[in-house]
Amino acid sequence: MKFETSVIELIKERRSRRSYKPTNFDTALTEKINTLLQSITTGPFGNRILFSLIEKSLARENHKVKLGTYGFISGANYFIAGQVEPGEHANEDYGYLLETIMLHLTALHLGSCWLGGTFSRSDFAGILDGGINMIIPAVTPVGFATDNTPWRERLIRRGAKADSRKEWSALFFNDTFTKPITQDDAGDYAVPLEMVRLAPSASNKQPWRICKTPEAFHFYLKRTPGYGKFGKDVDLQKVDMGIAMSHFELACLELRLKGKWVQSNMGISSTEVDEYCVSWNNLMDL
Repeated sequence: MKFETSVIELIKERRSRRSYKPTNFDTALTEKINTLLQSITTGPFGNRILFSLIEKSLARENHKVKLGTYGFISGANYFIAGQVEPGEHANEDYGYLLETIMLHLTALHLGSCWLGGTFSRSDFAGILDGGINMIIPAVTPVGFATDNTPWRERLIRRGAKADSRKEWSALFFNDTFTKPITQDDAGDYAVPLEMVRLAPSASNKQPWRICKTPEAFHFYLKRTPGYGKFGKDVDLQKVDMGIAMSHFELACLELRLKGKWVQSNMGISSTEVDEYCVSWNNLMDL
């Protein structure tokens, strides 16, 4: 589904919202959201994920599940959740797709908030009923955010340093991880890289590191030791990589910059990174 407004501006506008007006969606908005969810189902690595709009009152009535105030969420009558089969790059595809959905929700003037470690996966698994082998890496509330930011939400944001981001020199590099890239070096891709820098991430860890070579931008993961894994299959820092991929690609599409996701590990070794993820080949047509 195409964006009807600038996705670059939506990325700049969106932030996590934890407090909502207890307002129910009308039929037209519900249908619009469901159409959105049905149109965004396959990630760049090919994993297929079906997301669902879950109404809190119906979850209680039909599934005997009482959805809670996960992560200090208040007033939300709706959540969006999906399930994916565990496998290679399943977490990245989940992050890519759900972030894309959240940006569309922003365009609809709806609030959202990434929840990865503060919700009950069993609650949502019982509602989605996709099978015991499926995983739910993250969910989001969705609704009309309150006009004012409550003190508790401000405190959470301050504690997570949610409004701060690492400098370019810590995230983006040229040819080697010993040489930070400048915005002049990045050229037309300075804006897509900046959109990655602004991307949300679990506890604002910003685990992505990107190295530019003449033919591609190579995405690597810099792990926070002991952080972000729930069991053997849910990896929130890989979800974060998918979020970064979404921002980068959507910005490239808006700016009409050619490119395509490929597996092209250049073996750029450094203590700055832990794992190779994917490359955006900017010599290939979209």
